[in-house]
Amino acid sequence: MLDCNRIRILGWIACFLFVLPNCYSQYSLRNDLTQAGIPLTSFSNAELDEAVDGTDASKQPYLYFVYVRRDGDSLTGNPHLVRYDQNTGAVLRSELQVDEKDNSCGSPLLIEFVDEYLLLSFHINPSANSVVVLDQQLKMVELFYGFDMFRVARNQIVTTEDMIHFAPVHPERLEFLDLQTGTTKELFPPKADPLREQFARENGKHEPSDEICRQLENDPCDPELYDEDISILGADGKGQFALVANREASHATKKNEVPVTVASQSALYLYEQGKSGWLYCEKLISKDEANALVNVRENSYDRVKTRCVPNQQVVPDMSTSDFSPFPNPQLRAK
Repeated sequence: MLDCNRIRILGWIACFLFVLPNCYSQYSLRNDLTQAGIPLTSFSNAELDEAVDGTDASKQPYLYFVYVRRDGDSLTGNPHLVRYDQNTGAVLRSELQVDEKDNSCGSPLLIEFVDEYLLLSFHINPSANSVVVLDQQLKMVELFYGFDMFRVARNQIVTTEDMIHFAPVHPERLEFLDLQTGTTKELFPPKADPLREQFARENGKHEPSDEICRQLENDPCDPELYDEDISILGADGKGQFALVANREASHATKKNEVPVTVASQSALYLYEQGKSGWLYCEKLISKDEANALVNVRENSYDRVKTRCVPNQQVVPDMSTSDFSPFPNPQLRAK
């Protein structure tokens, strides 16, 4: 596993390659707190003059600001969180004690709220975000790696797992996380999914010969490995949600040739959390319909909830888990 300093180096390489936001802050803590609307009286002048990377958010009656100090082109130290109560004027400060083995150092990206919990996202590199989960006392209770968190029930989310950016294929994975209990469950892809098996057979028909495969550096030459993009459509807030999976397989026919798309497939999935675990169903849809569903900004679960009935037990397919640069979420001591 990468250590903290190496992750920082990769992150800064990514800044130059991808021109990511928040990679280099020209602002001091004084400036950022002022913009966030948080009083400066709880900070020394030396602290206020420090360069930081940070982001802010609000949830009445609180204003939040999370930041990491900067030393030249590098981030240094643990993340810091500030909460300002607009009703009482109280300022609460917290330094998050994150071990280097957790590999969660990075530039603050986003502050999100899920019922009783505060989720702080940090950008590590193009392959990875880490998310620190805090309770209402700003105590760290969880750490996991992923992005695009989506609430499916009270104190429960699904998240797209981190994925190696510089890989020949990008098969996205989806994981469920109960923020209160720390329970996790791999939900996508499900094992023995008929639509994925159908797509793998089609992909296999277009694979290069063994001789060509030996010459290609960016082709896994495995019919079960291909690009797969997940988009959550919406949820009912009680443990049911829908997603669209778009699949695409590409191959070259000789060395140094640009790969071309040889197969594509779009599928709708409905998930339901029952007493005996997670159930799912799937339905093949057109690419046009998939794009139309994904591009709708509002919760579109009601539009698709009757398309099929979740009746297949979710057994996770772990064959693509190696494409995640970090392990599964782990329960932290509360």
